[in-house]
Amino acid sequence: MLQMKNFFGIACIKQFWFILVFSSEKSFLDSSSCNFGQMKKYIVFFLLLICSVQSFTQESITWYDPSGFTSVIDGRGWQTGLANAYDRLPAKAEHTVRPEVWGLSHNSAGEYINFITDANTIIVRYTVAGDKNMNHMPSTGVSGVDLYAQDIQNNWHWSDGKYKFGDTITYIFSNIAVSPAIKQFRLYLPLYNTPKWLQLGVAGNRSFSFIQQTKQPAIVLYGTSILQGGCASRPGLAWSNILGRKLNTPVINLGFSGNGRLELPVIELMNELNAALFVLDCQPNLTDSKIYSATEIETRIRACVKSLQAAHPAIPVLLTEHCCGLTAVNVDTATINRYSRTSSVLNKTFYAMQKEGVKNIYLLTAGDIGFDMESTVDGTHPNDIGMMKYANAYTKKITEIFSKQRGGESK
Repeated sequence: MLQMKNFFGIACIKQFWFILVFSSEKSFLDSSSCNFGQMKKYIVFFLLLICSVQSFTQESITWYDPSGFTSVIDGRGWQTGLANAYDRLPAKAEHTVRPEVWGLSHNSAGEYINFITDANTIIVRYTVAGDKNMNHMPSTGVSGVDLYAQDIQNNWHWSDGKYKFGDTITYIFSNIAVSPAIKQFRLYLPLYNTPKWLQLGVAGNRSFSFIQQTKQPAIVLYGTSILQGGCASRPGLAWSNILGRKLNTPVINLGFSGNGRLELPVIELMNELNAALFVLDCQPNLTDSKIYSATEIETRIRACVKSLQAAHPAIPVLLTEHCCGLTAVNVDTATINRYSRTSSVLNKTFYAMQKEGVKNIYLLTAGDIGFDMESTVDGTHPNDIGMMKYANAYTKKITEIFSKQRGGESK
């Protein structure tokens, strides 16, 4: 927790002093305007300004650093054994996963901070390690933060922060008013960048406290750039974050852009987590038939399901087809065929495993997700429309799965 005086008033004094001196010099040069009465008025006004500024600067902003508190950076599976404050994988993973996966695990995709405050203005300031921009995704999604408030009836409300991107990125969320009363705030972190440090600030006379990570079992998602958040316009609109709000359930985002490839080292890490459901949404990174034959894709699917079920026999596993393997998305037949091929392999593997007696596995199809030509940025990555379609499809399917689990059924 840090305190910093507001120096805006001091800047005003300097500016006014410059005006005063300039005006005085001008008046002395112009004998017709030089009179003591006018100068007296300047001096009196200046003294009054000093008094008001002194009062203003007595107010302070108190800054809170979430990395200095235990278990308050939520939306991830590991709170200890980390190499960096906002990593999504533990430090030991550097020696087991591919370098590309390890590098992307530093991005704070899916991470959020829950807190309580009575402040109606909240300031967030931070720096990031990587480039703030991408050629097909807004900087507000790549490197921005996003604030929501949950009221006592569990409804979510969005706050439109005013932001400035520089060496230090600053967001100011002001005039916050929610009815009914706010139960908690949630600040989503950048999807495709890595915070080096981050602070939340409120007026010194306002209360503030972080909420620790819940112990509730999480929905654990393993996937690609689409899961990581490409190409949402802001972090709260990544489909995994929408899903968490819709189900009011913790969600862990293990999306690795271009590198969600159904790899056992990642699965072995997932097996360490307290999960309510495992989701394997990696088909968009398994479309190159020269590298991933039908046999190779099937082998990876079976190995991942087997490993998860061996460690968590009672936890369901949801397999997801490629969202863009539909003719409604694009008229580029080569792309559609490539995407639909990997979905077809997944589909056939799923039903073969079911026929063999594998329990507790489920399927989300491209048809269930329902993408059309308005759903993507580039024929692959969802825009905000696509993100909402994705989240709605997952919400429906996961609700069905949990309902069957509670009823003691499996499919």
